[in-house]
Amino acid sequence: MREKIERELAPRLIVAASTVTLPARVAATARRAAGRRGRLELYFGFDDPASAYAVIDLARRLEGRSVIFDLRAVARRGIEGDPALERKRAYAITDARRLARRLGLTLLRTEPVDPQTTAFLAAWVDGAPRGSALTQFTIAAMTQLWFESTGEVTAEPYERIWRRCFGSAPPAAGDPASINAVRAAEKQMSRRGPYETPAAWVAGRWFFAQDRPQQIADWLDQLGWSVER
Repeated sequence: MREKIERELAPRLIVAASTVTLPARVAATARRAAGRRGRLELYFGFDDPASAYAVIDLARRLEGRSVIFDLRAVARRGIEGDPALERKRAYAITDARRLARRLGLTLLRTEPVDPQTTAFLAAWVDGAPRGSALTQFTIAAMTQLWFESTGEVTAEPYERIWRRCFGSAPPAAGDPASINAVRAAEKQMSRRGPYETPAAWVAGRWFFAQDRPQQIADWLDQLGWSVER
């Protein structure tokens, strides 16, 4: 009986739950009535090429929508002790190259990026205020990392991007507040449900952002956060 429930009933419940939109639509209407904006949380990794695609693609899809692009960088993700980790990281390069072509971009890197070398970027992002400057920095940093360079990851080019976007120096290396902000983002991602990046959370639903950008846009439309003409 248990196997029958898991095999037949559980999938039906998941599909049924995905069709319940009224509470989310009511909440979105209330936000607009209060003069508030919608919110799309994106959990991503700088060392993850699919995240580079998702950041750039979703930023384009959010143009003209009254929706906050809440960028949350994580350094630790995935399944702890995953024996297939390295194989997945290698495949991610191939898959991201295919995705990048949709945006008219060419992925230059042919090897995975060590997560430790990009941890400083996650700390900078999570310690910064949400807003257009952060979105611009994240897009430019992802572009530099995956579409404009192939070598060792060093802080200098990203410091220049940060200063251009924010008009000030980035947080100091090892800044406790920024590091704590990354840990908080990782915990929040876990509470939301996703275990891998890039993952988008919108009004009670989460999506693998590299695979479901159009579904994310459709959900925003259903909530009333359509592109303003």
